[in-house]
Amino acid sequence: MPGHRGAGLTFVGWQEPVGCGGVAVFPNDVVAADADGAIVIPAALLAEVIAEAVEQERMEAWILAEVAAGVPLSGLYPPNEETKARYAAWVRGRG
Repeated sequence: MPGHRGAGLTFVGWQEPVGCGGVAVFPNDVVAADADGAIVIPAALLAEVIAEAVEQERMEAWILAEVAAGVPLSGLYPPNEETKARYAAWVRGRG
């Protein structure tokens, strides 16, 4: 409803690009926010970002399990080459 007034704001457009915090946000982009901040994921990259996010969460869960098992944090996070190789072997063993 262009021109509708509510709570001191005026609605002026729908499905149009906007700039927010120096970032361009386009229609169908995904905005995710929590108490730490917000991110904008371009619609064209969403599937790739989701796949990488799932892998990152899996690796971080593995790292937490390693820490809980007594493995020193040094080299685990951020993972060094040895840690990456152990993680890759763990992933292969699960499949």
